[in-house]
Amino acid sequence: MGANYGSGPSVPGSHPGPGETADPAPELGGKSHAAAPRKMQPQPKKWSVVAAALGAGVGAGLLGTSLHGHAWFVGTSVVPYGAALALLLLAAVGMFVGLWSRSSWMVVWCGAAAYATAGLLSLQLSTFGLIFDNLQGRVWLYGIAVVTLLMSLVVWRLLRVKVERK
Repeated sequence: MGANYGSGPSVPGSHPGPGETADPAPELGGKSHAAAPRKMQPQPKKWSVVAAALGAGVGAGLLGTSLHGHAWFVGTSVVPYGAALALLLLAAVGMFVGLWSRSSWMVVWCGAAAYATAGLLSLQLSTFGLIFDNLQGRVWLYGIAVVTLLMSLVVWRLLRVKVERK
């Protein structure tokens, strides 16, 4: 057994040797790490939060645009499952950005960036255009606005409940 200076067993899973302690975290006053109080991280700078929200929105817009066109064709009807999954992706990204930044307005910035990205990709310039005037395209484009509004309200409510508990 090498010099361990009392910080725990020198070999993981072994019993402590002479002069070694079995305490898993002596630097926390003898308590395990799980019992340590959780500290909130400092709120990030405003410019970095806006940049992250815009970047996440552009990413969700790109991924959602590539996903929205998938559909099941059942008889004469269309089930736009790709657009629904793209909106679920946008909702998850918006929720993450809003809770991370502790601001429901960042959800709006994220949704605006996703909408601008999808709008640019829907322009029918020459032979380029990724979003067409079909059910999947309409669900994706109009759904961005609806999901953004709903997620900003959900994040606002979650943050408000957290403040009321304190």
